[in-house]
This record gives sequence, C-alpha cells and structure tokens, in this order.
Amino acid sequence: PGQSRTQEVIVAQELLQTTGQRAFTPMVTACPGCGRTTSEFFQELAGVVQNHVRAKMPEWKISNPGAENMTLAVMGCVVNGPGESRHANIGISLPGTGEAPSAPVFIDGEKSVTLRGENIAYEFIDLIDQYVERTYVRRAG
Repeated sequence: PGQSRTQEVIVAQELLQTTGQRAFTPMVTACPGCGRTTSEFFQELAGVVQNHVRAKMPEWKISNPGAENMTLAVMGCVVNGPGESRHANIGISLPGTGEAPSAPVFIDGEKSVTLRGENIAYEFIDLIDQYVERTYVRRAG
C-alpha cells in the first residue's frame, strides 16, 4: 500500500526470474556485509548497478538480446568476494577492513583488471556496458 504499482511488477519479475521461469534483467548478487566490510560502498554500488541495468534493459532488449541473462556480483571484501565474482559474468570485490584500496574485477571467471581510486563505480559500470556490447550481439536475420 502506498507504493508505486511499478514496484509490484518489479517484485513479480524478480520472483519469476529467481525461480528460473523467465529472465527480465541481469541479476545482481551482493554480499550482506560482515565484520570485514568497512563501509556501505559495496551496498551503494550494488544499488547503482541494479538501477543501471534496469534502466538500460529496454535498450539492451532490442540491441543486445540475451543481456537479461547476465549475472553480476558486487562483493564487499576480497576474502569471499573473488569466489562469488568468478561465478558471475562480471564481478567486483571491493576492499574490506584492513585490505588494500583496490577492487579486482572478474569477467567470465577470470581476473580482468583491478580498479583503484575514486571512480571505481563509473569504471565498473563502463565494464558492464562494454561486456554487453561485446557479448550480446544481435545476429543478422
């Protein structure tokens, strides 16, 4: 009650997608956080990533079919993060408590790059967009 009807649709789509019935948008996995996480940045980044892929999905549905099946991981430390990141199409492990300020990114199970600095979120979003353009290419008729 009092919420947008759009939210009802999103929740219904998420239920169908998590039960394997149909894919609507890339799935974003994020860790719940623990004593190793130093900030809420990984949670904020997971939200930014989720909002980005939802906003891009109408375009990707036409120009990059199949992108809705992509899996993404945004993890809060480099202890458990790399394992989860390797299982996603693209995953990032942000630094946790006492860890070096770097964020390894895994693409299709392989370490691809390590992001550093204040633009990690923008760079990660850019990697996602590049991956979609490179991986989900519309085939000619």
